[in-house]
Amino acid sequence: MRKKRKNSGMSPIFRLRSMVLGIAIVSALITGPLLMVWKQVYITSTSLKLDHLNDSLSVYAKEIAQLRLKAERLSANERIERIARTSLGLEYPVSEQIVIVKIPDSRMAKIGGWSQDLLVFLKKSLLGDQG
Repeated sequence: MRKKRKNSGMSPIFRLRSMVLGIAIVSALITGPLLMVWKQVYITSTSLKLDHLNDSLSVYAKEIAQLRLKAERLSANERIERIARTSLGLEYPVSEQIVIVKIPDSRMAKIGGWSQDLLVFLKKSLLGDQG
């Protein structure tokens, strides 16, 4: 007596494997071109951003140059002197207007001693004197 075979012709494991393989092939066929398109879009958008940043950099460089030129014009000694004379009424001091301020002797001794000690130390360290 013969055993009857199933009409399906394939075992369930073989069908599952062939379905998984088919899904993998279809997904590879779909994702490959999608990745290529995404890469091209990303490169294009990055290039556009770079162009925009280069344009901004150029504009800012021009603005910096203009501001430096304006700062040079505003800080010119002749301009400041003219404003001081005309607007503020300032003039150079004459010899009668100059006042010499003397430092009291106690403060002068402290300053003199300190600077003298520093000079002695530097002389000894540079010349290699001992003592």
